[in-house]
Amino acid sequence: MTAEKHPAKRTASHGSPLFPTDAFSRLDETDDLEFYSKDRFVSHLDSLALSTVKKLVETLVVEERPAVLDLMAGWDSHLPEDLRPPEVVGLGLNEKELRENKALTKIVLHDLNKDPHLPFPDNRFDVVINTVSVDYMTTPVPVFKEVARVLKPGGLFLVIFSNRMFPEKAVKVWREAGEEERVLLVEDFFGEAGAFEKPAVFLSKGKPRPKD
Repeated sequence: MTAEKHPAKRTASHGSPLFPTDAFSRLDETDDLEFYSKDRFVSHLDSLALSTVKKLVETLVVEERPAVLDLMAGWDSHLPEDLRPPEVVGLGLNEKELRENKALTKIVLHDLNKDPHLPFPDNRFDVVINTVSVDYMTTPVPVFKEVARVLKPGGLFLVIFSNRMFPEKAVKVWREAGEEERVLLVEDFFGEAGAFEKPAVFLSKGKPRPKD
């Protein structure tokens, strides 16, 4: 799912009637720093899904020299080989994984669930990418508002998710939703943030699993 930052930033209400009070609770409420301190050098997407993501990024990122923020990054930013941005900032929790990510030009250790404020100035990035991590956000709407703040006007926010997750850290509203409902959830996050154009949705489903 992708949306552009609205040129004139709108404000949204702080509270939302869309979600019950426990919607963003988790089965495992221990400190995220402790959970993500364990290195996970595994592929969270199979090879077909990964190639689909790379093709999507390649198609949508049109700037010749974009400044990119990989939000909740790990050891792989899932960027296509032909896209060579001069700057890719990776914000995440596991320093070892981030240092192994060859796409990153800078790493920032930051826990969004403790502090949704992004440690960057306004209008800083052309593109923000969040890959298979939106289901772990305990305060998604404040995070989406922050993404709008750090994006340049007309900048792109690309949110990629699949049907796989660490259930113990995924929020309740995501775990209990069906796949179609999860698309609607992310649309709600964009809408509640109040600073984006209507998001475009790209679906890839029903394809055979690769043999690998």
